[in-house]
Amino acid sequence: MKKAELASQFVSQHQNQFQCPVCGGEIVSVADQTVQCENEHSFDISKKGTLFMINAPVKTEYTDEMLRYRQQMLTAGFFEPMLKAVSDRIKHGGLVLDAGCGEGTTTKWLARQNQNDAYVGLDISKPAINIAGSGVVNEPQPLFMVGDLAQLPFGDQQLTTIVNILSPANYQEFDRVLQPGGKLVKVIPNSQYLKELRALIYPEGEHATYDNSPVKDHFIAHYGQVDFTPVHYEFDLTPTLFKALFEMTPLTWRAADRKASILERGLTHITADFEIGVITN
Repeated sequence: MKKAELASQFVSQHQNQFQCPVCGGEIVSVADQTVQCENEHSFDISKKGTLFMINAPVKTEYTDEMLRYRQQMLTAGFFEPMLKAVSDRIKHGGLVLDAGCGEGTTTKWLARQNQNDAYVGLDISKPAINIAGSGVVNEPQPLFMVGDLAQLPFGDQQLTTIVNILSPANYQEFDRVLQPGGKLVKVIPNSQYLKELRALIYPEGEHATYDNSPVKDHFIAHYGQVDFTPVHYEFDLTPTLFKALFEMTPLTWRAADRKASILERGLTHITADFEIGVITN
């Protein structure tokens, strides 16, 4: 079955769980690779099986090249130990949203581990979703869509789990679409995340260290007491993977003029350091 047909089938199977991001109306038709709401707002499914469900395109700082380097790094397994911990915390058996999925590597990995769930990867970046829709068809195949976290294309209380990995969040919308007993699994970087790269690029000054307390405190302010689990490990780098790491992270944007010398010095390993917070709705 072609990707567009698989995507149409996915939306049809979960039609009552989606809603129009423009008017909030019910989805009443999925035909000829077009999704339409009761007020005749329509959204096309591309040949790649991706769905554009946003009012207007949004330009982001994440370029196609940067996203492909991220895909290369994550496909090599950089996030895998962290994703295993995320997978253990998902409430299975329903519709799972990877909110801010980027180029889709995390969504595909989680879907392969949990084949009784239905996965949607949503990101505001059209280039990211285009990459997510590329490649061979996986079984099960997640649905990838361009969407806005401030206007999620889901009805009230329709999601079993929301996964939010190193991405912005909209907690009011998350609360609205999570079913009673549903879970929000949020991953934030911890203080030692990419510490070797940070030391190489910013040996001193305000960017030499990282403090996750603004993100963490905002999460806690909305939900109250949250139990966080640390996930810490080292990941080996080849010269090719070090280049991919350098190119994929905004951390290096201010070091573009020193790129050649930094790549020449290189790193043989990098620290992955995260905190995982879980909320049950």
